[in-house]
Amino acid sequence: MSLWVMDADPVELRAGATEDDVQTVIRAVYKQVLGNPHLLESDRLTTAEAMLRNGDISVRGFVRMVAKSDLYKSLFFDSASQYRFIELNYKHFLGRAP
Repeated sequence: MSLWVMDADPVELRAGATEDDVQTVIRAVYKQVLGNPHLLESDRLTTAEAMLRNGDISVRGFVRMVAKSDLYKSLFFDSASQYRFIELNYKHFLGRAP
């Protein structure tokens, strides 16, 4: 699965990926979905990251776990109106405005 970060080259995770490849995908997901590739250690989804590294979930599954996280909810759902939240979902998950 490819992941497009606005104004960046597509990022892909293939079978036999190195740790650097996995880290690149993790940073790209955080940047696309949360708007910031650099999170505090306490904010990182370490369980989801480990599952991605082990091959237990796909990139799509990792994006899903980030989207369903308490961090995403607190950053975008609790602090925005319903219409703004929907707009942000379009931007974060589809890479475009509604």
